[in-house]
Amino acid sequence: MSAFNSIALDVMGGDHGSQVILSGAAMALKAMPELCLLLVGNQAEIESSLFSHGIQGELLSRAKIVHADSVVTMDDKATSILKEKKNSSVRVAAECVREGNAYGMVSMGHTGAAMVASMKVIGTLPGVYRPCLATILPTFGSNPIVLLDVGANVDCKSEHLAQFALMGAVYAEEVLGIPDPRIGVLSVGEEDGKGSETTRHALDALRHLDINFGGNAEGRDIWNGKFNVVACDGFVGNVVLKSSEALAEGVFDGLRGSLRKNLLSRIGGLLVRPSMRSFYKKLDYAEYGGAPLLGVKGISIIGHGRSNERAVYNAIRVAASGAKNKIPSRIQERMLHLLHPSHETETT
Repeated sequence: MSAFNSIALDVMGGDHGSQVILSGAAMALKAMPELCLLLVGNQAEIESSLFSHGIQGELLSRAKIVHADSVVTMDDKATSILKEKKNSSVRVAAECVREGNAYGMVSMGHTGAAMVASMKVIGTLPGVYRPCLATILPTFGSNPIVLLDVGANVDCKSEHLAQFALMGAVYAEEVLGIPDPRIGVLSVGEEDGKGSETTRHALDALRHLDINFGGNAEGRDIWNGKFNVVACDGFVGNVVLKSSEALAEGVFDGLRGSLRKNLLSRIGGLLVRPSMRSFYKKLDYAEYGGAPLLGVKGISIIGHGRSNERAVYNAIRVAASGAKNKIPSRIQERMLHLLHPSHETETT
């Protein structure tokens, strides 16, 4: 197996157990002929389930089981992987990346443990103050938006926000295929003087860089397609993300209920069903797979605990795309070029 094409998958993480994870793994192996997976978890449990998920023959040749003794549960502390649960599946997956056996990892388990494993075991890129969680949100424009941070860093300084924006721009360009992405800082108004001291200083730092910087982004700009990347602290970003997910689910549940009230509405529902499905797919978190943790020395995709097989498949797909586009190296290059241009000239 080539490390460049290999992704370490935490099979034991997630609310629905190993069967959903393995089902998503099978989908990924079938869809991506060059992909290799390190299936990390209880060896006996994984081996007994491979055949039922169609992982056999050629697919099996691209799937290697890496045994892990334990699992980090939601009752465990995120830091348990450093002492009590050194042999947990999420830590072993991170060790596969650190040791060069895989280029990235995917986990649908304990979010905090996955972040600790990524930062402490895989390690942080030189020059990155703090790795950050990014999420991809749909917009009413032609492209989705990268919002970051969405939970890894609750308290941030202006230089952190500036780096989040730069890392998000690399991700938008290399993985989402958005050329010259427009960058903004989330604030309470679009005028330069609006916002906290932290956001105003981040604004000043980004304005002087050779990037497509659009200034302050208001909350509505997350959805209207005005920006491709929006940076904020993890407290605000997580609130935006969770409220957006709840709103999308509530809207569709309400629409379903309304369309089932009587015969006439049911007939109307049948007519709009294809359009509804297409719109729902655009808003469905499963289509985006998981949140990339940017700023570490490898690819790390952290998904919802409630992920279904399609979300697992898409998380693996996103990890493979990040590996193919060498996102960590591109982030490091962009940081060096934009933040320390004189150093780059001296060392080239």
